[in-house]
Amino acid sequence: MDADTYFSAAEQEKIRQSIAAAESRTSGEIVPMIVGASDKYVDASITCLIVGLLLGSAAALFWGDPWGLPRAELAWPLSGAALGLLIGQIPAVKRALTPKRRIDEAVHIRTLAAFTAHGLHYTQAHTGILILASLFERRVVVLADRGINEKVKPGTWDEIVAIITTGLKSGNGAAAFCAAIERCGEILAQHFPRAPDDRNELEDTLISEK
Repeated sequence: MDADTYFSAAEQEKIRQSIAAAESRTSGEIVPMIVGASDKYVDASITCLIVGLLLGSAAALFWGDPWGLPRAELAWPLSGAALGLLIGQIPAVKRALTPKRRIDEAVHIRTLAAFTAHGLHYTQAHTGILILASLFERRVVVLADRGINEKVKPGTWDEIVAIITTGLKSGNGAAAFCAAIERCGEILAQHFPRAPDDRNELEDTLISEK
């Protein structure tokens, strides 16, 4: 899942405009982000490889020629391992083999890393908020800095998560991001109205990463 090409240039521009419009009413800094996957989940791929290797070895015992060349006998387990590795790259298979707790942890770590990497913790009043959608895991996370958390009730951002999750499922991801950003701006404006001398501390753009 390529996050860089998930939205067209026109859709990315609409999202940028939504950020600018939302931040025109609040001193909060809204940063939307989309990533292809929060982790590579190599363990799931290795599991498929091992299963393929074992099945290939079993096939060699049943259908292999004991009087044949040793190299030919190796073709079964090697082919099984290769096939298993390929199957392990299928997103649906990889998700099915990865425990929910492992996925939740990976998305959480990726969100924390992105929050720091993109400087959301450096805003003057600690009013940065990250909206991250991880495509492979089908997860959306909203992470706000401490300045926001001190005033906004827990659970407030569930609405934002629901808007984007529903939009991505229905194929209207760009419109969902725009709606979520607009709603996020409305919530922030209640607690952090834009001051006359307010300056834009973070770039108004959709961040896309692998």
